[in-house]
Amino acid sequence: MFSNPRQPIILFVLSFAGMMLGLMLKVLHWPGGQLVTGSMIMVQIIAIVWLIIVVAKTKD
Repeated sequence: MFSNPRQPIILFVLSFAGMMLGLMLKVLHWPGGQLVTGSMIMVQIIAIVWLIIVVAKTKD
């Protein structure tokens, strides 16, 4: 189920777009910018770890 490397890559790209939104909110000094940016960085870390696990499992 989780052996497709396409899914974490899509998650990473979507979280990158969300992080750009959060950075825009921070630049404009709107509320929630830091929350969005921080949560998207955490999602990117999860996507990278997920991709590493998928690639490591497919090498076996």
